[in-house]
Amino acid sequence: MRFARTPACKPEHWRRWRMVLKKSGRLLILFLFACAAPGGAQSIVTESVTGMEFVPIKGGCYQMGDAAGDGDDNERPVHEVCVGDFAMGKYEVTNAQYRKFRPDHHSGKSAGLSLDDDTQPVVNVSWEDAVAYAEWLSQQTGMAFRLPTEAEWEYAVRAGTSASRFWGSDPEAACTYANVADRTAREHWAKWTTFVCDDGHAVAAPVGSFQSNGNGLYDMLGNVWEWCLDVYNYDAYEKLPKDDPVYSGSGEYRVMRGGGWSNGPLGIRSSHRVGLSPGFSHHSLGFRLVKTDT
Repeated sequence: MRFARTPACKPEHWRRWRMVLKKSGRLLILFLFACAAPGGAQSIVTESVTGMEFVPIKGGCYQMGDAAGDGDDNERPVHEVCVGDFAMGKYEVTNAQYRKFRPDHHSGKSAGLSLDDDTQPVVNVSWEDAVAYAEWLSQQTGMAFRLPTEAEWEYAVRAGTSASRFWGSDPEAACTYANVADRTAREHWAKWTTFVCDDGHAVAAPVGSFQSNGNGLYDMLGNVWEWCLDVYNYDAYEKLPKDDPVYSGSGEYRVMRGGGWSNGPLGIRSSHRVGLSPGFSHHSLGFRLVKTDT
């Protein structure tokens, strides 16, 4: 007897249950298959105002920082961090979703190429804009939304991995999983340092265009940089506690993570961290939210 696997399910997410039946004096053992959410997560939650989907992430502990040894000094020392349960946006916030909040927002163009399609991630938004959006959505829905902490973000992107990128050590596998500076981008920006693969997009791609990571999250690396909640501090890893760390001390910058469509291998890494002014906006910088009342 065969049981068809649901097309949307990935092989690594399959689970089986044994059913024992007795027929004509013989025991029959049937294995029933079903698709489990990545990491044993609960069902995806969809909020009603924008249709944004949130993937529940079970909290846990991990080694935060440059475990692969190819990063910058501000990604060290590698240290154990533990985070509680939260739910991460399945995709980056799109132009259409952001325009529910600010109907006149335009993400603009780069090299004459539009960044303003409804399905592209919203860009040219500051940290202050992203925080205001989270507050607005919380008020509209009665749920609790905010930017992810830096620790939550790295925990979510790694999905149990320790390599430079969640898909493994090979940077040239990037175009399967991320929209990065690639051969297509070099047609417009010949001097860029790029991956040698081709993802088919010169600028931001529609969200979810590439394969997800092990948590079922899309575009965690590449497409657009993502603002985090933390104040940026170069030496934060030497100062923060182990449990649910978030740097909220003095500092003029805020953290952004993940790299974007204009970044080569150095910027597209799980541990890479950068700080910019909270009023700054850019054509490859957007955000995603977390839902905290899981």
